[in-house]
Amino acid sequence: MNVLLLVIDSLRASALSDGTDPGLPDTPFLTELARSSTHFTRAYAAECWTLPAHCSMFTGLLPSEHGAHFQTMGYVGSQPTAAEILSAAGYHTEIVTRNSIFDGSMPGITRGFRRNATVLSSRSGLNPLSIMLALTKPRFRRQILTSGFFHPLQRQNRAFVRTFARATVPADREALDHLLMSMDQSRSRRQPFFFFCNLYDVHAPYPPVETSLFRPLRDPRTWPETLAMPFVLPKLGAHAYLRDGFSLGETARRLLLARYHRAIELMDAKLAAFYAAASAAGLLDDTLLIVTGDHGEAFGEHGVYLHDASVHEENVHVPLMVRHPERPGESVDDVVSTRDLFGILCAAARNGDPRGTILDPAYRAAHPIAVAEHFHYAAARDAHPRHRRNLVAAIARDHKVIIRGDEVEIYDTARDPGELAPARGSIDDFAATCRSARVAPPASAAAVHHLRAFQAQLSRAVGLAA
Repeated sequence: MNVLLLVIDSLRASALSDGTDPGLPDTPFLTELARSSTHFTRAYAAECWTLPAHCSMFTGLLPSEHGAHFQTMGYVGSQPTAAEILSAAGYHTEIVTRNSIFDGSMPGITRGFRRNATVLSSRSGLNPLSIMLALTKPRFRRQILTSGFFHPLQRQNRAFVRTFARATVPADREALDHLLMSMDQSRSRRQPFFFFCNLYDVHAPYPPVETSLFRPLRDPRTWPETLAMPFVLPKLGAHAYLRDGFSLGETARRLLLARYHRAIELMDAKLAAFYAAASAAGLLDDTLLIVTGDHGEAFGEHGVYLHDASVHEENVHVPLMVRHPERPGESVDDVVSTRDLFGILCAAARNGDPRGTILDPAYRAAHPIAVAEHFHYAAARDAHPRHRRNLVAAIARDHKVIIRGDEVEIYDTARDPGELAPARGSIDDFAATCRSARVAPPASAAAVHHLRAFQAQLSRAVGLAA
């Protein structure tokens, strides 16, 4: 069985609806795909940003286990990746994206992929906003400062920034066209395939049109957004929202959210065209299709923006649809983790047998708790102390606990979906809640053990810092 993993970067679950909510994007394709797939309505990412969230999908491990996060920026673990397992089984394995996380510069994250196709926009030329966004990225600034940027010997660095700036220009339609071509080539070779495509057009800066970062200037109603974005987007890209006293006006916040919603609508149309072409060509007949988000996106909820410093719903609750060619569509409201996609990916090597994966109700019953972690961005030394802490959360049905050092916040997400009213408590209180909700005792015990170990590690780290 072939495997196609489409990850819509930065797509949060709460941004999707059935098309009846005027305040949310209109996404007819994703709505229909949810109906025809196994649609997991309570899927959670293992981290709130791209590198660790993907590494968890590829290995089945939590960030604290695989170690690929802000404080390491690479994967050096011994656990084989899904791509390595499928490649060893004779699969063609390929990445299709323009996301720089997967350009090979970060150790281990692309392990097992035989080909890495970087697909950039075919449109020539750059705008100043693209360059500004590139230079606000801390990772790139560190590279510039340590290597002598713009020195005659540093042409490669200049090319790196130009490439990243060009990568901000929408190009997911080109990526999906490349994907179609490569899928067809694999079929012609009669070789099973595993394609992973990270779709980037929903990611900040949220391109509101298919060909540009800006809306057409011929419409005066778009001018306030066009004038504001060169100031707003670089400010966010520099992690300014982590600093004490940061604020963003409500008008700017609404403009950002409107861009995000529009980018989602454009993505839905691109996916619809891709799906129609792939179906017509028979490329999905024996293909396990997975569509998900790697993490969500924040727009001022809990004081943060983008995807950083959070394990709240807006950052870790993601859409997840698994279309198995031999299974009917169904909606599943069990709590699951996207790190469990590792099991589904590897199951392809045994002809897509769903036993022992999240497609199996028995597996879900034995694994009813999702854990999300966040390892803070240590290089942001001017961040508020609240944002210089590692975080861990556990979600069991409608109950959630978030641990920040000695602080334990407990939420009832059914009554408080925005997580606005935390109850102060303890890990023991969360364990009692799991018992009252009849969560499987072995799963509850394992989650509580992990929470205690994580909290102990946090306490030691705070003591050493002091």
